[in-house]
Amino acid sequence: MTPTITPEQRRAIDERHGRPVFVVDPDRSETFVLLTGADYDRVRGLLGTTDISGDWTEEQDERRCELIDKDIAGTITAQEQTELAELERQANHYYETVAAPPIEGARQLPRELLNRRAQQP
Repeated sequence: MTPTITPEQRRAIDERHGRPVFVVDPDRSETFVLLTGADYDRVRGLLGTTDISGDWTEEQDERRCELIDKDIAGTITAQEQTELAELERQANHYYETVAAPPIEGARQLPRELLNRRAQQP
């Protein structure tokens, strides 16, 4: 489960305006960096991280849709919002990298239409 951000962490992020936010865990004597999901996805390859598998299941998508419906209806809980954010991050990663839609067909269509128009008398 993805932990929810604390009000103190949110203030730190807001104060940093896009700069790294460092968090110290005194129990472990370690420093961590808070990243947005989008930033993490961009640097994942550099870190050698493979925490999201290439498998995006129908169950995950159904749960994501269920949570989106609850969000729209205004009945979603804070815990469900956190779950939805994580599912959205995983879905975006899957659709952008593993199952990217074939864009070349979409690029070819305008070219074909312009060629047809040019060939008409």
